[in-house]
Amino acid sequence: MDNSEAIDALIELGLSTYEARVFTALIELGEGTAREVAKTSDVPRSQVYTTAKELQSRGFISVQQANPQVFQPISLSEVESQLSREFESKRDTAFDRLKTLERQTAPAAEQNEDVWTITGTPAIIGRASQLIDEAETRVIYGAKSLGHPDAELLSTVRSCCSRDVSVHLLQDSDQEISDQWRENECVSVVSIPPQQAKGDHAVRLLLVDSDSFLLSVRSNRSAPEIAIWSANTTFAEAFSQLLTSSLPVPE
Repeated sequence: MDNSEAIDALIELGLSTYEARVFTALIELGEGTAREVAKTSDVPRSQVYTTAKELQSRGFISVQQANPQVFQPISLSEVESQLSREFESKRDTAFDRLKTLERQTAPAAEQNEDVWTITGTPAIIGRASQLIDEAETRVIYGAKSLGHPDAELLSTVRSCCSRDVSVHLLQDSDQEISDQWRENECVSVVSIPPQQAKGDHAVRLLLVDSDSFLLSVRSNRSAPEIAIWSANTTFAEAFSQLLTSSLPVPE
């Protein structure tokens, strides 16, 4: 039986070439001595012992201290779990370090541009939540989906109440608003006159304090949501003041 695909797959999962060959050979044999493993795996006998120690340290095989030593693989389900744990650990380490780099470099990078563009509803909701989380006095939010609020946005709005930040929801004349919004004491609903209602392409509008905004659109129902946003910039302040002055929202 050709075991090259299994060996290649194990190498992609992080095993060395010798580790993949020796482990695959042991799966075929069930158990074996260094001589038997070397014959099946095409790994030099002298390297089988070293490789077996590495596999044992990773929890992939057990070693019978006989003369000669006998090597036996542990169950495949346990190996699969072990590889999953190793992958998750490496993934977490990598992204923890990347997030640290992001925190270190993002402020400097964002100072170079006034307006940013993002695509995709999950990313837009994430950015909107971050902007709301930074609010100090007031949040103004309007969206087509107020009847079915996103859990992340709801959670962020609830945190506004604990910080004495007022939240004003913009409601079209015939728009449904979920009670999940209304049950927060810092949330009020502001009706928009028909001439100021959102157009067919607008998806959401967010104004935070007087110097941050997010505006998203969708060209058609199947198109992705696209947003522009800016925070703590002169452009954002001017844009926010322009929009706020035309909305029936208390100062």
